[in-house]
Amino acid sequence: MRVSAAGRTGGRGRLKGVALVVGGAVLFAVGLLVVVTGTGLSGALGMRVETFGRIDCHDARTEKGRTVWHCFGESEAQRRANKAERDRVAHEALRAHVDGVPRPAEIGRSRILFADHDGRTDPETITATQVFDGGRWYAHSSMLVGYGMIPLLLGAGTAVWGGYRLRAG
Repeated sequence: MRVSAAGRTGGRGRLKGVALVVGGAVLFAVGLLVVVTGTGLSGALGMRVETFGRIDCHDARTEKGRTVWHCFGESEAQRRANKAERDRVAHEALRAHVDGVPRPAEIGRSRILFADHDGRTDPETITATQVFDGGRWYAHSSMLVGYGMIPLLLGAGTAVWGGYRLRAG
């Protein structure tokens, strides 16, 4: 513990150092989670990874090589269920003269965030990660990795600075 002319200061510096290390570790963990989600390494961590087809992005303002915030797509299971539903409606339409007009098909699609787009045509497939069960799907994209690098690097720097303060204090 250091003693200065104003009194003892060593304990407060150590507390600030610990807070910086803990805060930096939390920021680093959040950034790492976002980077792992954006790169597709999330399957190794037990997160759900799916490939979606029949992609539909409703953003006409997309420029070449940009990321679209919201797209919709069908996973393989959704594709099978939607095909069965379309077949059911088509079969019931044949009986419309007897049973009346069938209910419209209920088509299930998933919302996908941060999808890479070429600016002209929607992608054929998108691979995405669902971080929490029942949560949103995040496409594996360079933009998501870029956003994740910000807290990752800030957290690492903050933790290192806190460690320096611990050693100096």
